[in-house]
Amino acid sequence: MAMPITSTKITLISRPYNKRAGLCPMVAMLALSWVFVALWAGMSFWLFPYSPFYSVIIGASTAAFSVILYVMSRKIYVDSFRNFELEVNDTEAVLLVEDSLNHKRSQQMVLLDDVKFAEYYPFTDSASVILHAPYTDMEVPLWPLENQGHDLIDFLEGRGVNVVNVQTDDKIPD
Repeated sequence: MAMPITSTKITLISRPYNKRAGLCPMVAMLALSWVFVALWAGMSFWLFPYSPFYSVIIGASTAAFSVILYVMSRKIYVDSFRNFELEVNDTEAVLLVEDSLNHKRSQQMVLLDDVKFAEYYPFTDSASVILHAPYTDMEVPLWPLENQGHDLIDFLEGRGVNVVNVQTDDKIPD
């Protein structure tokens, strides 16, 4: 009697942006930071008649900080329109990224047999796995998947993929 061939797969779908971990504290800190930018800019203008040199220094540092803050705010805004879906089965991993801001959809695939190793970054706010194959390095963001990321790591290890945890200083294979 022949054994039936069974296929195991795992599908991970990102949570809606307003339900993702750490969103509220990040938005609150960004809003507070923009308030401080406004206060320091006002302080720079107020200080100018008394000390133009310090006023320019405060204004320049405030401008530099606002550029950094703008980049962070823009990244959070752009990420709010991205949804991720990852499907991993016995033979392949397929990542689908849907960007509703730019009305784009992209898909990336890697065969698990070709994956030399996977780099796992477990940091809560930027967790990700990079699957290294000879023809591509596929980065899978885990931060929007919340606790489902651990399921992916367990699934990959169960399929024989060498997972290197960068936080524990595992050795990266050659």
